[in-house]
Amino acid sequence: MSMANRVNAPRAGDYLEVLRRQWLPICIGLVLGIGSALAYVHWVPKEYQATTSVLVTPSGGSTQTAQDKDPINMDTELALVSSTGTVSAVADRLGISSSGEGALARRLSVDVPPNTNVLDISYTGTTGADAQRGAAAFAQAYLDRRGEVEATRLRAEADVVQSRIDAVNAQLQPVLQAQAALRPTSPDRPGLAAQVAVLSHQLSAFTEQQGEIRTAVISPGEITRQAAVPLSPSSPDPLVALITGIVLGLLAGGAVALSRHRADDVIRSPEDLFRRTGVHVATVLSGRLDAEQVKILPPTDPDGRRYARLRNLVTGGLLPGNRPVVLVAGIRHGGGPVAANLAASLATAGEDVYLLCADVFASTSAGLLCRNPQPGLSKVLAGEVEVTDVAETVPGIPTLRTLGVARDPAPADRHSLQTRSPRRLVDQLLDSGAYVVVEAPSTYDSPDAQTLANVANVAELGILVVELDRTRASEVVDACAQLEATGTPVFGAVLARYGKDSDLVVDAEDAVVPKDDATARQGAEPAVYEWTTGSQARRETTVGAELMQRTPRGSAPR
Repeated sequence: MSMANRVNAPRAGDYLEVLRRQWLPICIGLVLGIGSALAYVHWVPKEYQATTSVLVTPSGGSTQTAQDKDPINMDTELALVSSTGTVSAVADRLGISSSGEGALARRLSVDVPPNTNVLDISYTGTTGADAQRGAAAFAQAYLDRRGEVEATRLRAEADVVQSRIDAVNAQLQPVLQAQAALRPTSPDRPGLAAQVAVLSHQLSAFTEQQGEIRTAVISPGEITRQAAVPLSPSSPDPLVALITGIVLGLLAGGAVALSRHRADDVIRSPEDLFRRTGVHVATVLSGRLDAEQVKILPPTDPDGRRYARLRNLVTGGLLPGNRPVVLVAGIRHGGGPVAANLAASLATAGEDVYLLCADVFASTSAGLLCRNPQPGLSKVLAGEVEVTDVAETVPGIPTLRTLGVARDPAPADRHSLQTRSPRRLVDQLLDSGAYVVVEAPSTYDSPDAQTLANVANVAELGILVVELDRTRASEVVDACAQLEATGTPVFGAVLARYGKDSDLVVDAEDAVVPKDDATARQGAEPAVYEWTTGSQARRETTVGAELMQRTPRGSAPR
């Protein structure tokens, strides 16, 4: 899997991070969901439900055997319970007008337990007594309706048998009259007697069948369980309403949180930077940067080790034939602390390094020297003094020299940095075989960083200093566009926070590190440390091989 895929792939930690950042809308959604559920339970009218169970018996009365009786179709019985005739009968029983029959039918529900001939007739009322009366009324109306249907069927059968009796009588009467007209010795008399016997037998059978139909006992079914008065409402269910409110509240809050998270382009983590801008993370500092008080961190400090790794990435990222010039620019703040520590790290690796403080409003050079540089960088750019007269060695780091602005920068200082003079100065510094680290102004406050990169064309690599939890992705993209438009590729970004360090700095990969009180002293001592140079510094562990081997954003040999 490629690096981009690994970074963009969603992880459980990403969702937890969204939850941590956007907890407020989620909590608000949860509270509103619970409140809505409680209000619903309190204000919605209560409904009670009572159920009457009816056993449906086969139709056919007592005139048919169990084998001859029709099987029960429970779907037909369900339709019969909710039929118009049944509902009208219930309305009459309950004293409800015909206009209310529709609402009456909507309060009815009928279920059939599996593998049974039982109907569970349920009725929902505004009170328990109403629910009981409604369930009982529907059960009785259904039985009455089913009894009427069965009685109608029996009457129809009796009418059919009566028509057959009438037909046999119509045949029997002529035969009897013909038989009575014959002499006892007539040869036709036996035949007529046989016809009379057959017709009389048929008439007797039909008469007996008609009698059974008329005396049949109709049994439409029976009520096996009478409806009881419900003591508690069936709706609304407090538990169901509460669970529904919680789920809907969490969904609504989560949707708002996700929308806020997507709309929020503030860089809060290394993953945010790469996912939203495509800029690789060179390192992440655990301590806070202070643009007003630049300090060089020792190699034993956790961030000191990170600057060493940044140094390794920079030296490995320079292509063959590239000029060893690195431009460091902050987004919202100056990049002075990062530029100074990167330059110091390069110097401890045995390199000659010049730190060119091109941010006229920063105090990087003064902080390293504990005094303002004289006579100032602008005089060097104007050709009034030589570089050797202005470049001053940082105490404790003999191979690091700095060039900064004077105490009170004049408009001429800023103007001189926007001419071709910085290019000639860098060329002069490179003739000595040294690395040059350029501290550029903030890209957010002014276009001076882009102007410097454009008119001077000094840097082969650009490093951005991104303040976590404040810098927006759009600002990073704008800074990249400013530098890359002038031919300065952005190599990566240093993520940090600005402000005063706390008493203890806790890092995920390093132990708790006490704050260095020496850097906070006020006095003549410079805020630097004695560093071991040469081979010992080169034994620092090199990390980020993938970042070192790749071609920087927009880089190409010049």
